[in-house]
This record gives sequence, structure tokens and C-alpha cells, in this order.
Amino acid sequence: MLMAKKEVDEIMRVVREWLVEEGVYKDKRVDDSATYHFVVEFPPNTGRLADIIQPKEREDLLVIASGIGLPKEHYEALNSMQKPKRKEILWDIRFQLLFRESDFQMIPSAEDLQKIQFTRPLHFDGLTKNKFIECLREDYKCNLFILWKMKQLFGEAPPSSLEPMFG
Repeated sequence: MLMAKKEVDEIMRVVREWLVEEGVYKDKRVDDSATYHFVVEFPPNTGRLADIIQPKEREDLLVIASGIGLPKEHYEALNSMQKPKRKEILWDIRFQLLFRESDFQMIPSAEDLQKIQFTRPLHFDGLTKNKFIECLREDYKCNLFILWKMKQLFGEAPPSSLEPMFG
């Protein structure tokens, strides 16, 4: 669907207004691959950052993106496990994430998990404030799942970086 720049600008103006109304808008980033790139703190006042990206090559789409890195202590504990147990845990994580609404990528690989990036495409033709906020919540729940899973397996760890994953 070809959209005029004016239409894209108007939709993204409304999205920014929603972010401000919800108290989660933090910043706008310069991004060569995006027409718009906002950084949000969701939920509000938690320090957890996510990105709202409107890619240049997809003028009818925005992407909610975030990621969570394993703290060094959790990464080392996971890698010190016996290989069959570690593989079982990593498969379990993949299977559980498969049924979430967000897409995910294990980095650098599913066998050597250091961080997970989540993306949720949202097409403009289905964009409402309610759907948008639901997608932000979904993204948060994906991150929370990984955080809680690691905490369940290995206990507390120091806070991870609060830097946006895409920017």
C-alpha cells in the first residue's frame, strides 16, 4: 500500500500523542533506516526502554522493538550447566515464546543465548490506541518472561542495561 508522506506523518503524530498521553514517550532518535524512531519507557517509570520504529522501506507499518540481555552471572550460570539440561531450558524458552504475539530472535544464537530481541509489527490499517497499547504490553510481557525465567533458574542478578536495543 503506497501512502503519501503526509499520511505517514499524520499517523506517527497521533502515535506520538498516544505515547505522551500514556506518559511513556522519552525521546526521538535519528535513524537512517527509519522515518520515525521513538524511544519509550514502558511501563512508565520502570526504566525499561523499547523502540517504536516506522521503517523507511515499509510506509504502512510500525514496529515495536525491544530486547533483554542476560546479565553476566546468568549467562555464565546457563553455560556452566550440563549440555542436555541447558538445551532443554533453551528449547523450553523457544516453545513458550513461540505462542506469544511478538516475534523473537535469540542472539547470537539459540545455543549461545546472550540476549533476546522482540519485534511486533503493527500495520497502519489495524492501528488503534487500544491495539497499540496492547502491543506495548505484549512486548513488556515477553521481556518479563525472560527476566522471571532467569530469576527462577539462577536467582537475582544485577540490573541489566537500560539502553534501547535498536538505536
